[in-house]
Amino acid sequence: MNKIERVRAALAGRPTDRVPASFWYHFPAGQNQGSASVQSHLDYYRAAGLDYLKVMNEHPYQAGVTLKTPADWRHVRPAPPTAPFLQQQLDEVKRIVDAIGGECLVITTIFNPFSSAGHTSEDLVTEHLKADPQSVNQGLGAVAETLAAFAVACLEAGAAGIYYSAQGGEQQRFTEEEFLQYIKPHDLTVLNAIQHLGEFNLVHICKDYIRLPLYADYPGHAFNWAATKHNLSLKEGRDLFGRTIVGGMDDRGVVVNGTPEAIRAAVRAVIADFGTQGLILGADCTFPTDIPVDNIRTAVEATAL
Repeated sequence: MNKIERVRAALAGRPTDRVPASFWYHFPAGQNQGSASVQSHLDYYRAAGLDYLKVMNEHPYQAGVTLKTPADWRHVRPAPPTAPFLQQQLDEVKRIVDAIGGECLVITTIFNPFSSAGHTSEDLVTEHLKADPQSVNQGLGAVAETLAAFAVACLEAGAAGIYYSAQGGEQQRFTEEEFLQYIKPHDLTVLNAIQHLGEFNLVHICKDYIRLPLYADYPGHAFNWAATKHNLSLKEGRDLFGRTIVGGMDDRGVVVNGTPEAIRAAVRAVIADFGTQGLILGADCTFPTDIPVDNIRTAVEATAL
C-alpha cells in the first residue's frame, strides 16, 4: 500500500499492510510561520517518514476586540474570511499540500471555539464564562461561525481533513451541564459544517480527566485523546466511538527519550493489545519541540515489524 491507501484503509476499518502512523510537535520560533513553517513541515515529513501530515496552527485567533470583562464578549463578531490570522494559515496549508503533491493526506489544525476564545482573551474565557455565561456564549457563537467557514475553506484549499482540537471537556474545568450548554454546541457548529466534506476529520479531545462519553456523538472519521493518562483506554474508546482510533503512545514517554529497542517494543505492545484494524498509531497529544526526529521515525517504522 502507499501512504494514502494505508490511511484510507485504516479509516474504513479494513486490513492494512501495516498500521499507519503519524506524530507532530510545535516547530521552534522562527520556523513556525510563513515560508519557514512550510519548509519545516516538509522537512519533518520526509525525515520522520510519516503516513500523513498534520499542519500545525501557530496563528492564534483574534477577535478584534478587547476582552477584559465578561460583558466584552457581547461585542465579538465573526471574523471576516480575509482576516490575516486566517489567511496566513490558509496560505501555509495550500503551499504544503501543493508541495506534498498527493503523496500523503494532509490535515490541518483548527482549535475549537473555546480554545480559540482562550487565545484571544489571554485565557480569561473560563473565568468569564463562569461569571457571565450568556455574554460569553454569544461571543463563542461568533467564533464558531468563523471557524466553521474557515474549516470549509481549508478543505476547499486541498486539505484532506481537519484536525479538530476540542478543549474544555476536563472534569475540573466545567460541570457537565456547563459543557453541554456552552462548549459542545459550538463544537458541533464547526464539525457539522464539515461533516460531509473531506475524508479525514480527526477529533482530538485534549487534556486529562475528560468526560469522553460526552463526545461520543461528535461527527468525525477518527478520534484521538490522551489514552495513556487518566482517561479511557484505546479499546474502551473504540467501543464508545465505533470509529477509527488514533493514539497509543505517551506524548511524554518512551518515544521522547527511549532507546530504539524500547520504542519498538512499546509500539508492538500497543498494536498487540488493540489489534491492527481501525488503528492509526499516534500520541496522546503534541510531542515536545526538542524530541529527536529519529525517535519518531523509529516509532513509525516499528509498525511494520
